[in-house]
Amino acid sequence: MTTTPATTSEMDHLDQLGAKAFAGFLMRKDLVRKYSRQYPVPTYVVEFLLGRYCASTDPAEIEEGLPR
Repeated sequence: MTTTPATTSEMDHLDQLGAKAFAGFLMRKDLVRKYSRQYPVPTYVVEFLLGRYCASTDPAEIEEGLPR
């Protein structure tokens, strides 16, 4: 029997509690790494923009905020 690795969008119970307590204040760090390497700006700028447009745990909302 093979198992598939967990995706980054799956959250355990502790992650869900944190997301609920800090709604709108957390972001996926994999996106921060991806975009900070892709664009020649400081990491805090990428974190600010992702926090502004992608601060959600809903994958559909994150995808909606990325093209901007």
